[in-house]
Amino acid sequence: MSKPFWDLEQPRGRILPALAAGLVPVLVALLATGLLLVRPALRGLDHAQEVLAAAGELRSTSRALQRDALLMIFDEPTREKTGQRLDARVPEFRALADRLGAALDPVDPERATRIRETHAALADGFEAVTRSVRLGAGVDANWKVQQDGVLAAEVPAARTNDPVIAQYQTYMDASLGEVRMAFWLSFLIALVSLGFGVASAAVVLRR
Repeated sequence: MSKPFWDLEQPRGRILPALAAGLVPVLVALLATGLLLVRPALRGLDHAQEVLAAAGELRSTSRALQRDALLMIFDEPTREKTGQRLDARVPEFRALADRLGAALDPVDPERATRIRETHAALADGFEAVTRSVRLGAGVDANWKVQQDGVLAAEVPAARTNDPVIAQYQTYMDASLGEVRMAFWLSFLIALVSLGFGVASAAVVLRR
């Protein structure tokens, strides 16, 4: 019994093989470019965005906590509320530093360790100010704790984190360019493979 849809001797039987011959090169090309070009570019972009977001959030949180430490010392009417905010945000600050360190670990473990250490020292400084104020120390004593515990720790923390932000902003811009290039190459390769596919389909149909 003949199968007209697969019988290459019949015009109708050449339609499905022609479609297969036309589409297979395109699908193979798209799969290959997706795995070899697009996927690595997207992974690089995702990592750069992850690091940049964590580093930026860490810096803004540090500045907010420094402001709260000063309010804790000098603004007595808001001291209780400020202290509660510090109690809540300092653990978040530590978690942010750990998150950034985890993102940096695979590519720069030394810098990841430095990020954790400097920001842990800064978090300790915030807690020291809060503790000193709550123990009833005078303004001069609290200010000394702020200078020794916060200001002294903030400088190395900023010097560790700020270059990460600058570096990964550059990485992200480069990664965006790589993603665009990967998609354009995929498009061009798909067009070329489509040409081969059309030629292969034509050969099948003319048999």
